[in-house]
Amino acid sequence: MEALTAADLPAYLAAHGAVPAGVALEIDALGGGISNDVWRVRWPGGGDGIVVKQALPFLRVEEVWAYDVGRSSVEQRALATIGRLLGPGHAPAVVFADEDRHVFAMECAPAGGAPWKERLLAGEIDMRDAYRAGDLLGRVHAASAADPAVSAAFDDLTTLVEGRIDPYHRFTAARHPDLAPAIAAEVERLLGTRRALVLGDYAPKNLLAYPDRMLVIDVEVAHWGDPAFDVAFCLNHLCLKALHLPRQRALLVALARALHGAHAEAAPGLADEPAVVAELGVLMVARVDGKSPAEYLDARSRDRARALGRSLVLDPPATVMRALERVEVGA
Repeated sequence: MEALTAADLPAYLAAHGAVPAGVALEIDALGGGISNDVWRVRWPGGGDGIVVKQALPFLRVEEVWAYDVGRSSVEQRALATIGRLLGPGHAPAVVFADEDRHVFAMECAPAGGAPWKERLLAGEIDMRDAYRAGDLLGRVHAASAADPAVSAAFDDLTTLVEGRIDPYHRFTAARHPDLAPAIAAEVERLLGTRRALVLGDYAPKNLLAYPDRMLVIDVEVAHWGDPAFDVAFCLNHLCLKALHLPRQRALLVALARALHGAHAEAAPGLADEPAVVAELGVLMVARVDGKSPAEYLDARSRDRARALGRSLVLDPPATVMRALERVEVGA
């Protein structure tokens, strides 16, 4: 696969009709991601501009993590599916795609939003954000579960296996042999539960918070699978931040409760509580000892997350609310 550079973009984008030929472009590399090269491209008269993404065959992490670049096509389909199911304003529209080089461009998010992760780490806690995040996720799950065409479009589980199960579950199981049987059972359950379009990377870093809505901007792990994974994935991020920010812990756990409740209202019965708890425990340990550790955790919060995640795997409570109670007390 031929990698793009910022210097390539003016001619490349013009050739694909994504920008007017000969126009001066303002190109900014967008950092922070580990799986794609990403640029924001703007030009006079181009409105908010576009975001260009090229999938990387190996992710930017310390461990070796190969990931099929065909996920770029999966992400394009997922963004389009969200738009079809829910209407505009919930995910960016795709502008063009180059399947040979695993590149696509999407609309740049409009002004007025901020990454939810940045707001949370800055201590900006708004329960409406959590409700909107849970509601948006639930509506994606519920609408897709009722649409037979979606299951066929996302039946391939490569994104789940290479993007989550191998680097998170199986890698973590190798580092925690006593957890390996429980993690193996969770992997088997995930692979066998096919209910809805699962976005796979539904996390605060991939959600832009606006005064009236949430916008999801990264869905490259999309697949037809278990909605409990998405719920646990997002709850895990809130729980890790709660462990990292003890003064904000009660509020962050309250956000997690609000998100879970909003999802349950929008998609009743689609995410089984024991499944959410089981996956939450595995993911909590995986974000410490897997291939993609949470970068903001210090040594103390890593120890807390590891211990708490292990307790959820080995001694799982019956409900999500009980699991969140453990997070709130930090044990």
